[in-house]
Amino acid sequence: MSNATTNSRVRRDGWTAERQLRFLDALARSRSVTKAARAAGMSREGAHRFLARNPESLFAALWDRILTPPIAPSEVHIDSLGDGRLMRLLGTHFRRERGDFLNIGSARAKARAG
Repeated sequence: MSNATTNSRVRRDGWTAERQLRFLDALARSRSVTKAARAAGMSREGAHRFLARNPESLFAALWDRILTPPIAPSEVHIDSLGDGRLMRLLGTHFRRERGDFLNIGSARAKARAG
């Protein structure tokens, strides 16, 4: 048996290791099962059938990983701090860290500075 025959074993369903890799590569680039199946020379329906028959396979795990959106870090929404809290937070930080900005802020801060 030659290396070419060993590396591309013909499966009854057509999903050779090479086709699976081609599919996963195209899926990662396009995020489209239809486009990925086309790139692998298979149908979208065939890809879903193959996935359903092999739900615990590395192929299934990689498919899921590729299509799972990344978890974004928590975002600070400036609108939620639009009532002056952001300026107070920044002012407190600069007063503590640098001793600057003592003249910015409440009347008490201005009285302490003056």
